Amino acid sequence: MSRKPIVVVLGCAALVAGGYLLNRTSCHQRGRRQDAPGGMRCSMMARMMRAMPEDSPPKVISSVMPRLQEQNEEILTLLREQNALLRTTQQNQVP
Repeated sequence: MSRKPIVVVLGCAALVAGGYLLNRTSCHQRGRRQDAPGGMRCSMMARMMRAMPEDSPPKVISSVMPRLQEQNEEILTLLREQNALLRTTQQNQVP
């Protein structure tokens, strides 16, 4: 019996698990050690962002994203209120 398919499957599972663990860690965690998995990638990304000009697309997007998230939350709150009002008016109209 050949062991090659088992080794290939186990290798793929290890790659998927490793990728999941690396993507699960965040660059913005406090107390992050430099030697932690993905630590170098995060520090390199932070250095690249600092070196970019202010009008570069990544910096513009990163500065706009918090405002867009706030606007989205406000819109969702207003839509929920509108849905609640519509439901109450529909229930009041039905005899």
